[in-house]
Amino acid sequence: MNDHTQNFIIKTYWQDEFPLSHEQLVGILAEFGDLFPDPLLQRVDIHAYANKLIKFADMQFVVHNQNIIGFLAVYANDTQTHIAHIPIISILPGYQRKGIGKVMLSRAIALARQKKMQHLWLNVMKENYAAIHFYESMRFKISAEKDHKYVMERNLAVEERLINPQVTPTESGHPLSAALNLNIDLRIKRDDLYPLSGGGIKARKIGYIFKKAIEDGYDALVTNGGPQSNHARATAILAANIGLKCHLVIVLEKNKRYSKTGNILLMELSGASIEYTTKEQLAKKMDQAIINLTRKGHKPFYIWGGGHCLEGTQAFVDAAIECQLQSDDWIPDYVILASGTGSTQAGLVIGYQDLSTKVIGVSVARSIERGERIIQDCIDEFFAHNNLVHQKCCVFFRDDWTDGGYEKYSKELLCLIKDASKTGYFFDPTYSGKALRGLVSMVRENEIPRGSKVLFWHTGGLMNLQAVQQFSEGAFQL
Repeated sequence: MNDHTQNFIIKTYWQDEFPLSHEQLVGILAEFGDLFPDPLLQRVDIHAYANKLIKFADMQFVVHNQNIIGFLAVYANDTQTHIAHIPIISILPGYQRKGIGKVMLSRAIALARQKKMQHLWLNVMKENYAAIHFYESMRFKISAEKDHKYVMERNLAVEERLINPQVTPTESGHPLSAALNLNIDLRIKRDDLYPLSGGGIKARKIGYIFKKAIEDGYDALVTNGGPQSNHARATAILAANIGLKCHLVIVLEKNKRYSKTGNILLMELSGASIEYTTKEQLAKKMDQAIINLTRKGHKPFYIWGGGHCLEGTQAFVDAAIECQLQSDDWIPDYVILASGTGSTQAGLVIGYQDLSTKVIGVSVARSIERGERIIQDCIDEFFAHNNLVHQKCCVFFRDDWTDGGYEKYSKELLCLIKDASKTGYFFDPTYSGKALRGLVSMVRENEIPRGSKVLFWHTGGLMNLQAVQQFSEGAFQL
């Protein structure tokens, strides 16, 4: 988190958190308005202008050592055009070029988005090259000229495919079933093809989580995961797409070397700030990251690792309905998926609760006791939040094929992945491959009878597969 504000503890307030009298605001406008090349006092009746801001604008005050060092006003109340306008943004000279303006503008953008604004514009003097460059770095562009000023505008709209659920195909898995001699009626839900870089179930979840963050006016995100975390990768990429600050706390095992391949490479390239820690220090590091961003004036959103939250559960309640609509009258006897932090399986259990379908989660690391409990907690939370009559949902969670824990795998698993890849389906040894191994084992042990209708929910993992040393070093020829 090495930016220019690291030595400054500041606090950003909106006017409802920092009430001022009319006369106090007039004083602030006089002080900050005098910093402009065309001073505010020479252009407006400052008393009338203060009244206008109080009535129509949202005002932001940046405070350092109990002194107001930055002031911004934004009009974000035009529900007809959905266009917001920043008439004033100013920082005291001694605090300029310290990254504070970027924080102020970041918070203003978050507020405008929260209020459903689609565009945001401001004026800048034509000869103020530094300001023009700064606004361009914040994704503003010159849209018009007006006398001695440029009008600069930023599009605040978030592309629909990024935060609204996108449909992935459900297709016959006969080639895979035949290659593995399973003799079942297999279909595959291709969430590995979810349309966000890297794909997978975490890409589906993160759109729901970001929508919540935008609706609540957050301008920064903090989350965690391992070096090959699909969730951390999806968070970093979507933050880069939308223009939100992202900080990642990545958990490493002591004395283990890691290659910068797969997901961790994409996290770095996305521009997210990254710090590394141990599992024992994770909670402390996450809390400290929230504190650090808050001290710099941001409003950070704490996202649990793996997207383990109500929004993550909702994503897969909706996904279950999506898949059922694709399946017509084909109702699976079983749904098989890799189960990690719990909310994916919880959503699918809820989504299939009215059918005879048995949803079986194959653990990627957790014990059966912990896994079942956390999934049930997600289900309980969903019913309580939505004020629904709680229905008893059976949770089926298997920990037979974890190979010793997260990111641990056996030669048997790698051989299965190799065999499956010859049919054009790629699985990884951290997540989806373990679910495939569980499916194969349950069919061969007749826990899933031959001829059963089985939906395999492909959770993704291509980036994880590419990071596996045994494959990348040529121990197996794919």
